[in-house]
Amino acid sequence: MSLLLGAALLAPLAPLAQAAPAPGPVPVAAQRVRSDHVQNAHGKHSWQTHERLVRVTTGPDDDIAIDLDTTLYVPGNADRRHPQPAILMTHGFGLTKDSAEVVSTARFFAAHGYVVLTYTSSGFGDSGGCVTLQSADYDVKSASQLIDKVLEPRRDVLHDGRGAVVGTIGGSYGGGIQLPLAAADRRIRTSVVGRTWNNLIYSLDPNNRVVPGDRTGLTHGLNTQGVFKQEWTSLFYALGNTQPASGGGDCPGAKTASGDPAEIAGAASCPGYYLALCRTYDLLTSTGDSDAESRRLIAHASASTYLKRVDVPVLLVQGQSDTLFNLNDATATYLALKRRHVPVGMIWNSGGHGGYNSQPGECEAYDGTLRSVRRMDRCYLSLRSLGWMDHWLRGAHGGRGPAFTYYRDWVKYRGHGPDDEQYGAAARFPLRRHATTFTLSGSNALKAPGAKVTAGSALITNPTGGDPAAYSETSNFSGPDSSPSSADVPPQEVEGQFAAFTSRPFRRAVSAVGIPSARLRITNTNGRDMVFFAKVYDVDRAGGVTLIHRLIAPVRVPASAVGKPVRIRLAGFAHRFRKGHRVRLVLCTTDQTSYNAKVADVLTIATGAGSTFTLPARLRKR
Repeated sequence: MSLLLGAALLAPLAPLAQAAPAPGPVPVAAQRVRSDHVQNAHGKHSWQTHERLVRVTTGPDDDIAIDLDTTLYVPGNADRRHPQPAILMTHGFGLTKDSAEVVSTARFFAAHGYVVLTYTSSGFGDSGGCVTLQSADYDVKSASQLIDKVLEPRRDVLHDGRGAVVGTIGGSYGGGIQLPLAAADRRIRTSVVGRTWNNLIYSLDPNNRVVPGDRTGLTHGLNTQGVFKQEWTSLFYALGNTQPASGGGDCPGAKTASGDPAEIAGAASCPGYYLALCRTYDLLTSTGDSDAESRRLIAHASASTYLKRVDVPVLLVQGQSDTLFNLNDATATYLALKRRHVPVGMIWNSGGHGGYNSQPGECEAYDGTLRSVRRMDRCYLSLRSLGWMDHWLRGAHGGRGPAFTYYRDWVKYRGHGPDDEQYGAAARFPLRRHATTFTLSGSNALKAPGAKVTAGSALITNPTGGDPAAYSETSNFSGPDSSPSSADVPPQEVEGQFAAFTSRPFRRAVSAVGIPSARLRITNTNGRDMVFFAKVYDVDRAGGVTLIHRLIAPVRVPASAVGKPVRIRLAGFAHRFRKGHRVRLVLCTTDQTSYNAKVADVLTIATGAGSTFTLPARLRKR
């Protein structure tokens, strides 16, 4: 993924190719303004579109001038006597302002009377510059200048004492910029943030170990090192570097204009990014470790760095099947804002990165599908986003919605209208009184509260070189099974490299909604950092197993902390275990998606009192 995976793409490669733009940005002197008139099919508001290139100055030293490609959607109800709120939106990684997700969303909001400004982020399409991961040093500055130059001068855009009234929306790469921008620009009044990262360090180099003193267990920047997410990161890194050759952006030109000989020298081997990002990728792929300089760089592209300065209402929408930016990302942001009493809502929808399509009646905009306004007017996620904007930008009542909603694949959709019946709702997160703590027992059991527990242990090995490795998925844009085989390739463990702890069959169906956790007494023998992966399986009556949403939780324990109990937060999910099914906690040493420990090792898991696994579900007795 783009360099540091920071990027965040989402749609399949085919839509990416279709979105590839014409070569190089048009010079400022040749900027054109084109107006088209579009009549909304079902008679709400019609709108006009205006396209132009806008010159901005960006970079840490404010010395890099680039053009950004924009489209402005002006609805028929907006004029100087009736100014309307504005919405700013950019796209997912590798796409442009003309991608399906942006056009569908912009038309939908324009039809509902909003002035919508969309743009292609730097390094892509007809916009200039390099891919810079929505960094505060680059992309945030550029976006703020778009508001200055396009929205501020317009009398048909609503203004108040703070300037233009602007909301933001977008997913993945288009979601990553929103909270850093809200922290930097007081004209942003609310944000609808889709399938994106909280801390890009966690996304690129995840570590689900809870650092002592971290109350939520989700302050992802506290771990110095993690387990490099190699497959996803490499995909985005390669995609970003193809942009100049395919006519996207003008990174080589931006490097030359910066006047930095080191940047110019590195242009050929890393044409899509500035050299500092290329260096970070090289470091992670060659050693599995980051350094202080890389972590500082990534922090400037992470919402978590700026959350203490975000005071606007935020709606977070995150996919349950997303192995790139998982539910822990959105939850970390949600809890951080909640602690500061910032109005915040969270939706766990069905899909996410990795080729998952929106479910009927749901309409997640970021699955590469071009949807009509009429269709989006009948979908759960689009109407929730509209209600949120209406509530906070127009003062309409009733649009805020529940604090937390989550898609339930075990509930049947009736087949018409917004898919709200499949969404559970709660007034808070985590759900109240919604957890059961099992104890690891013997060598393979999870014992429910009150059951007899036996002390024991389980040994697992890490092979030299980290290979062969367990299989959880093939990370890519088209789906977890699209490579290396078109057949359905189930997750597979490697004998001797994993330990499985399984509960007794559930007497009733059990709905688990939240983020599992564990406290483990686990040690290793090689004297180095200890690396392992934790995951949760559903075991059916016949013994068949399903890795829930193909999610894994990489853990890296510093050598200095080995020997002390390890607390971890696994990847969150919403899942129903049917009656007679069992829950299984698996701990293993390798995974094909990741940079595995290369030195042979033996890990020992001690069971009995003090070794626990907490499932976010309430078990009922007879």
